[in-house]
Amino acid sequence: MFNLLKVELYKLKKFKFGHIAVLFMLVMGLLYGGYHIGYQLSYLEENTATIFFDVVSDTSFVFVISLVAALFIGKDFSNHTICNEIKLGYNRFHILLSRMIVACAFAVLLHTIYVISTVLGFSVVRGFDTRVLCVENALWLFTVLIQLVAVISGVVMISFLAKKVSGAISVSVMYAFICCNILRNFISSKIFTMSCFCFVQDNDIENLLFAAISAFVTMIIFSVIATFTFNKADVK
Repeated sequence: MFNLLKVELYKLKKFKFGHIAVLFMLVMGLLYGGYHIGYQLSYLEENTATIFFDVVSDTSFVFVISLVAALFIGKDFSNHTICNEIKLGYNRFHILLSRMIVACAFAVLLHTIYVISTVLGFSVVRGFDTRVLCVENALWLFTVLIQLVAVISGVVMISFLAKKVSGAISVSVMYAFICCNILRNFISSKIFTMSCFCFVQDNDIENLLFAAISAFVTMIIFSVIATFTFNKADVK
């Protein structure tokens, strides 16, 4: 397992599309925080804390993060890396788990970069308000990142079901775009708003706890399905 993780981390360092994704999230955050909010909405009484409130639960770019994760995992089926690992005797669960850990960790990094760069972009224009630095906001961000991990667990499941890069990307992007962007415009029930597909909207402790539990349950379901199907799959 440790060797598999080392390989995945090395691949991530060499993953050019991952570098592009980091730059994209950084630039989008700076532009959104600095230009759109800092200048265009300069007449509003905004501060760093309210900007954090606006962006921490933003799911606008989850489909981009899902695309990156699907490409990172899916290409290992297309270039027969996973097939070779199975032939070398690696445990299938460890093969899946190593990719899930690295893909989810990178997804967390991308969203965190987006949040921080948005706050930074705004702060450069309007100044930094230390009220954003509190335990409640830290727990809020942590809960949102757990929800994001649950969403990306679904991408991992899709990638291991598709077993090829084109299918992994197309289905994963559609899955993320529909669940995290489209449905939230039409469904307002608490069951959906507290699911991993709609990042928790405030830092109320009860809501954070409910959202975290929901995300963990979703993550477990996706992981079980992925593990069961991968153990039965004929990988070529």
